Amino acid sequence: MNMEGYYKEKINWLRKTIERSNYMVCLMGVRVSSQCGCTNYRDEHDAYEIEAKYGYSPEEMFNVTFFNNRVEQFYDFYKRDMINVLGEVGEGLKTMQRLEARGKLKYIITRDIFSLPKRAGCSNVYELHGSVFSNFCPHCGKRYPLEYIQQSKGVPRCEDCGMVIRPGVSLIGEIVDNVLISRAAEEVKKADTLLVMGCNLKSSLANTFLRHFEGNELVLLNTEEHFADSKADLVIHGKPMDILKDLGI
Repeated sequence: MNMEGYYKEKINWLRKTIERSNYMVCLMGVRVSSQCGCTNYRDEHDAYEIEAKYGYSPEEMFNVTFFNNRVEQFYDFYKRDMINVLGEVGEGLKTMQRLEARGKLKYIITRDIFSLPKRAGCSNVYELHGSVFSNFCPHCGKRYPLEYIQQSKGVPRCEDCGMVIRPGVSLIGEIVDNVLISRAAEEVKKADTLLVMGCNLKSSLANTFLRHFEGNELVLLNTEEHFADSKADLVIHGKPMDILKDLGI
């Protein structure tokens, strides 16, 4: 069988897996965000360009200590290199919305901060690291949309009390909400099918939740091969959004 035929066979297998599932949950990794065009500070190429521009690595700048001590430099980086390109919602993400609408896909659990599934129309999404679209004043609690941050000159401040506005995302060095983690883990525990895409099975996202999975079928969609691939019942190598688009659902 040639490679095209082998790929089509796997797509058919995935389609059948989805059809017989009654409670599918998805773990969506950051490579999906990259494929959709979002900035990925973990990407080696992006990280190199950012460090060359600012003299600091993105891990240093996208950090709670840097935010607290160098807020002007933080927001210069954040506005120019994190929220200037928000990615595109393509057919792969719309496929996920259609699967949710049919009752097949129950929840998406993601570290994506660009709200890609929600922008595609998905409702049941656990955004573990928050969203760039949700910002707030830590003093009075007033909420601010992304556009306010983008259009502000210099450091964005609260219109009511003048405090520095806080991005609604988890910065490096901050603890992720344990209540949110527990709720997401409960959904994984209820799943009969777990769809992992855009990360390998040893990633931090998968490591956090795989131990809670008690279902029948573990499906992995990822661009690269990994030694842990053998743990999955079905593995398709390729760009996850392209694979979902090819389902034709």
